[in-house]
Amino acid sequence: MDRSRAEVCGALHLHLLNSTWTKLFRAIGDNLTISPLRFNEIAAEFSSEVIENLDVCAESLDMLAALGTDTIHQPHSKDRSLMQDTALRTMSGAGHQHFIKFILGIIATTDESHYQSTLFEIWRYTDEGRGLNLRWDPIDDRRYATRWKNPSSDASVTMRGANRLAIEALPLMTVALVGRRAETTGFHSNNWIWPIWDGELVLPVISTVLQMANLAGRDARARHELAERGVVERFMSSRITVGKFRNFTPARSM
Repeated sequence: MDRSRAEVCGALHLHLLNSTWTKLFRAIGDNLTISPLRFNEIAAEFSSEVIENLDVCAESLDMLAALGTDTIHQPHSKDRSLMQDTALRTMSGAGHQHFIKFILGIIATTDESHYQSTLFEIWRYTDEGRGLNLRWDPIDDRRYATRWKNPSSDASVTMRGANRLAIEALPLMTVALVGRRAETTGFHSNNWIWPIWDGELVLPVISTVLQMANLAGRDARARHELAERGVVERFMSSRITVGKFRNFTPARSM
């Protein structure tokens, strides 16, 4: 039976209302500015609870694997005090912008109307954005030179439902040690590449497709191999650093 849009948004809201990750995010704090040791302790804490609640703890560990790794530290961190986090982290507390705190705020305030406007309507960017966006949308790059209006007096707006759904996809972007560097799934240097496919894929297959080595390939062989797996297009966005913040450029076809 086909569901109405309202039913879809209602079911989605109920499913995401009590996020299994809230406890994990609160254990981390406002930002990913924690030591490798503390990150390891959090992982051990949730691992010990797996027997009691397998599904919840497994999801939390998947999220942890996407947030960073305790195997190495950030190269610039003083006394090796900061764990190496995800390339998708866009803020760390400067200017009162807090990555994990903002995630918790988005989880707590997203409702059915936000999913409706994100999934079934033209994106009009009418949701309050201050403290409720993750800087993954190119519109979040509010540099004066790129805007018609002065950003200091122009309210920050966002698509809150899109931000909330993006949080759900984070566990697909695992951070793993490659040689002596931590790499985030989909990233090639500072470029983030993702595929578009034309079939229905289950979650484990999507995870595999996102990690395919030839996603960044530009030759005919790479395109052929990707097409055999249902990939019909790829897009790339560059992560840029402006001051103490990160943003992403508008996507471009590969």
